[in-house]
Amino acid sequence: MSLLRLDGHEELAPFLDASDEEALRRLGRTTLIRIPGTGAEGRARLVSCLLHGNEDSGLRAVLELLRSGVRLEFDLWVLIGNVEAATVDGLFGHRYLDGQEDFNRVWGSTDVVTPQRESAGAILGILRAVPLEAALDLHNTTGESPPHAIVPVGWREAEALAATCCELVLRWSLDAGTLMEALSPRCPSVAVECGIAGVSSGREFAAGVLRRFLDAQLTDPRRPERLYETAERVEVLDGIRFAFREELDAELDLALRPDLDAHNFGLLPAGTRMGRVRGTRMPLRAVDMAGADVTDGLFNIDGDGDLLLIRDVTPVMITRAVTQTQRDCYFYAAVRI
Repeated sequence: MSLLRLDGHEELAPFLDASDEEALRRLGRTTLIRIPGTGAEGRARLVSCLLHGNEDSGLRAVLELLRSGVRLEFDLWVLIGNVEAATVDGLFGHRYLDGQEDFNRVWGSTDVVTPQRESAGAILGILRAVPLEAALDLHNTTGESPPHAIVPVGWREAEALAATCCELVLRWSLDAGTLMEALSPRCPSVAVECGIAGVSSGREFAAGVLRRFLDAQLTDPRRPERLYETAERVEVLDGIRFAFREELDAELDLALRPDLDAHNFGLLPAGTRMGRVRGTRMPLRAVDMAGADVTDGLFNIDGDGDLLLIRDVTPVMITRAVTQTQRDCYFYAAVRI
């Protein structure tokens, strides 16, 4: 993944005098933009978007801001991520392409050399010389979910910034190689999930978050109104043929209910039917944040082939997309703090 660097509105202007879609095609690759500030040197904030090529809300909000000719007291750095995935086979069709890694899972270890990791390393190398005071990473969910902010566990300054952006905040307990995690030792870093992609409400929410982030007073001690923490991660086992539908057919091992994403940050009580299973093999695996297998404490299969919850669960990021489930996970179970 090659990197395009643009400095200031003059260099940026030729890419923006068209629709969002055409602007994206003109950029053509991962892009890092700097808009110089009007104040004294020594302050900068970063906004990233489109790390997943099928998540358009943050990109549209960012392009709207850049077209306004914004100049702030601090340098504004903008990262537009997996442009290639966003422009292949139409627009916003792929989280990432076959042969690529998830561009929001490559910001940690560099033991394995891939184009995505090389690009991430180059960007982090540039940002190390930047006096970052805060970072915001904009995303969309692949299932119905209230908008929410995500912060790594242990970073209270990030929680205060997250509370400025959203009422609902999730503490993230994983070491997943996200950009947010990579930047957290340097400055308050927050990811925000802006709801479903491709709808105007997601773009509007992203634009509001962006404004609040840029206006935020980083010494504000506010706390989140609703705070959760991830407790378990649930995935579908490799080799399981599954779909989001009510009943099995001859091609499926697992039919997952397609309506459960409506319960994100709500409650799925013990006994909830999650889906239908062919045979007796458990098709899901749940692990806690320490990596221990806790599947038997969450799910069982009854004599009719129903996949049931054993205990009450608060799901977050539960999806109804097969590809998302295969490439990431089915959902996380969370606890309220």
